[in-house]
Amino acid sequence: MSIETQPFEFLDAIQHWGKAVTAFLVLVIIAACGLSLLTHGKKGPVMVLRWIPRFFADLLQLSPRRVYAIAQLTFREAIRRKALVVFGMFALLFMFGSWFMDNPNERMDLQVKNYISFVLTAITWLLLPVVLLISCWGLPEDIRNRSLHTVVTKPARKTEIVIGRMLGFSSLMTILVVVMGATGYIWIDREVAHNLTVYSQSFERDGQETLVEYVEGNEGVTVRVTAGENPTTVTTAPTRQALRQDNPDLFNLTELARVAALKRHLVAKRPVLGTLSFKGADGSPTELGVNTGDIWEYRTYIAGGTQWRAIWDFENITEEVISRAKGLRLESSFEAFRTHKGDNIQASLLLQYTLVKIDRSVFRDSNDRPVSAAVVRKTGENSFEATVDGQVMPVTPVPVSAHELMVKGNTYVLVDDPDVVVRVISKASVPLPSFNISEFGENVTLIPSQIDYYDQNSGERRQLDLIKDLVNDRQELRVEVACLDSGQYLGMAQRDLFVQLPSNSFAIGYAKAICGIWLMLGLIVVIGVTSSCFLKGPVSSLLTLVMLLVGQGFKAFLEKIVEGDVEGGGPIESVIRIIRQINLTDDLPETTFYSTVKSIDSFLNEGLFIVENIVPDFRSFQMDSYIANGFDVPWSQALAPSIGVALAYLVPCLIIAYYSLSLRELEHK
Repeated sequence: MSIETQPFEFLDAIQHWGKAVTAFLVLVIIAACGLSLLTHGKKGPVMVLRWIPRFFADLLQLSPRRVYAIAQLTFREAIRRKALVVFGMFALLFMFGSWFMDNPNERMDLQVKNYISFVLTAITWLLLPVVLLISCWGLPEDIRNRSLHTVVTKPARKTEIVIGRMLGFSSLMTILVVVMGATGYIWIDREVAHNLTVYSQSFERDGQETLVEYVEGNEGVTVRVTAGENPTTVTTAPTRQALRQDNPDLFNLTELARVAALKRHLVAKRPVLGTLSFKGADGSPTELGVNTGDIWEYRTYIAGGTQWRAIWDFENITEEVISRAKGLRLESSFEAFRTHKGDNIQASLLLQYTLVKIDRSVFRDSNDRPVSAAVVRKTGENSFEATVDGQVMPVTPVPVSAHELMVKGNTYVLVDDPDVVVRVISKASVPLPSFNISEFGENVTLIPSQIDYYDQNSGERRQLDLIKDLVNDRQELRVEVACLDSGQYLGMAQRDLFVQLPSNSFAIGYAKAICGIWLMLGLIVVIGVTSSCFLKGPVSSLLTLVMLLVGQGFKAFLEKIVEGDVEGGGPIESVIRIIRQINLTDDLPETTFYSTVKSIDSFLNEGLFIVENIVPDFRSFQMDSYIANGFDVPWSQALAPSIGVALAYLVPCLIIAYYSLSLRELEHK
């Protein structure tokens, strides 16, 4: 699961979108002028330029009534084409899905993850072909059947036809998504409640803490209740119904515990994620931990009983965050790698957190240029100087945030300028009590706002305020994680430790994930209707499908090719390496032939750059990993980018569809 920690910047996205769309339209106009010059002579470019303002004039005279009428007609046509048959397939999946997914020996959290992933995947892949086909075949079929002629002969504008088509198909798609999403939510809730046969839940009842432990198996039902300091009572019954009839008060108590346990499994956590780095055996920063030989490189490890530390730098740790959670709640899910059994292979590893107040600053000269801390000297209590290009000049430390830094060569450097070393100073350090971790469960540590600890340097007990004494001026806090068991290793990934805010309702997080599916299908409708304005149904479907496949599965690989991060060079260079059996890491000979090959690959990469920017990034609509792993779908990192991608393609597609439909010969089948 990949989680973006930085918020989506709408202003930067709008500026990038404006430049990209302007460049695309200019290229289209130049190409159209060149083509018209060849076909119509000098009058051709003039005709093209006269066509440009027609779209805006047509848009200003748009009639909502005609758009609604066309949308209503489109909606009815889609229903007549039996688009609702998808409900039958959806119902079959949910009728028999639990037969293949229920596993009484599997952990409950894994079952919940499977249920959620199954529902969201089923909704997506059942609706995708339906939406793709009806949006790509609707307009070509109307032209073939000549039913569109009854529309264009009326006072209906081309923009009204295009917008009406998009709204009609989107309305049908919205109904399908809402109904299937609601059905999926009910199914998830039912399946989780049905399979929750073992739980232990504590809650406050009648002014005292009550612990209810419930176990339901083939031998019957066993309930253990511990209320406050009272002795534990154990009650058994042959079945759940028998417990309800014989002891209704105890049954109601188990129901309260069951509801609370359901909320613990069906949850939308709101994490504050940090920036992960490591501290090596010599105490210096390092980008990655120890490689234990695991093929899956999602986690790297720290060695126990050494100076190895995993470091999380959290931002936005405000007093409001602390007060709302009644302290700082740290949740972790680490993974152990054992090199020996020890006394008990089942024993969990011993872990310790250390809270550190960090001061990060980059030195800048009088021209606001960054200067590496490696060449800076301290001349006074708060004054510094550096020698740059043979000149001695005063420099000033400027605070920087954790996400602006990365580790390179055992030092912290700027992400934007890796040659600039940043000064990182530890001002205060508080070790917390050690504890044993649960490798396959939640490890929640509540750190109070007032921390009482033993200071080894002074030999006295001290008390520090979490906000005032440990969080720096930029509202950042560092947490160092150490494994105390010698010879053992503890695996770390970015999302394995986070600050937990009060959780949202599962229904809210689930609705956001459904909204992501709706936005993706809406973009498919827009692309499908646009392509159908200048292509026939089969070709339009193929074009839309290719854009979906490239934007969903090959976008990352395409970005690597364009950025030159793929080993072996461009396509022609890769073919030559295969034929001549040249290793990917070997440099090619400095000859004219290979220089020409690299130049051609560079030219081809420019074409791939255009393709990369034209194809939508459908990865931004993938929100099922958030809710399936128990996290809420964040607005700024997930929903905002998906909304931005959907809106970014709406205006260009509308322009392309208008001119394509205006220039198309409707009599041509």
